[in-house]
Amino acid sequence: MSWNPLRKLQRHGSKSYLMQRDEIALEKHVTKIDQLENTTKKLYKDAKKYEDCILDVNRSEKKMTSDLSNSLLCHDEAKLRELVEEWHSYVSKAGVFDEDLVLLTRKTIVEPLKKFQGAFTETRSALKKREQAMQECAKAKEKVQKLQGKEKTGQNLVKLEAAKQNLVNLEEDFQALDRVLKSELPLLYEGRIEYFQPCLEALIKAQVEHSGNSAKLFTETIPSLKDFNYSEMELRQVQNQRFSLIHSLSIVGDN
Repeated sequence: MSWNPLRKLQRHGSKSYLMQRDEIALEKHVTKIDQLENTTKKLYKDAKKYEDCILDVNRSEKKMTSDLSNSLLCHDEAKLRELVEEWHSYVSKAGVFDEDLVLLTRKTIVEPLKKFQGAFTETRSALKKREQAMQECAKAKEKVQKLQGKEKTGQNLVKLEAAKQNLVNLEEDFQALDRVLKSELPLLYEGRIEYFQPCLEALIKAQVEHSGNSAKLFTETIPSLKDFNYSEMELRQVQNQRFSLIHSLSIVGDN
């Protein structure tokens, strides 16, 4: 959800006071930060789902290989049982690599993203302070204008001078907040690449290492597949031929 307070000021009619030409530029920076926050939140959620998926796949494979090992399908077929047992052994050992990848994902992506989101909370607070300062300036100016319209008595002149000084003080506070935001919002946005790129590079390297370790373990743990040389197309053809033979049986064929 957008938290751009400048839009709120426009809706409430406060834009007319202290709104200079570069106010549009500030609003553009705020919009960029708003979009950056949304992207960061989405990436954080995706990274958390990615962690869950890695562990879910390993758990599902373990259950599948365990169920197959204990099934009648493999009970009387030594060659098939050997393959399934090798597969189960591979999945069990590969779980360590999966856990390492989840840990690295958390350290390289999830935790840095969570930390980065704190910057948006602080920025939102600074923008709210600026909004409040602007509203206080607007009220102070209205008070000065009312006192200027009153009779020039000694008491009213004293009140007028006090109101003018209060306005000057409030404007200085507002301008100080305004300067900080206009200088630091662009820096926050520009710093996103230097912050995120090393995180993504570390995650990609972790994925490559995970794949390499898994491939090495695969060749060591499943020797039964050393002679398996079917391409995907060849495997489909063989399976179709075998299914045709099964389908030709009178008990499963068309009546």
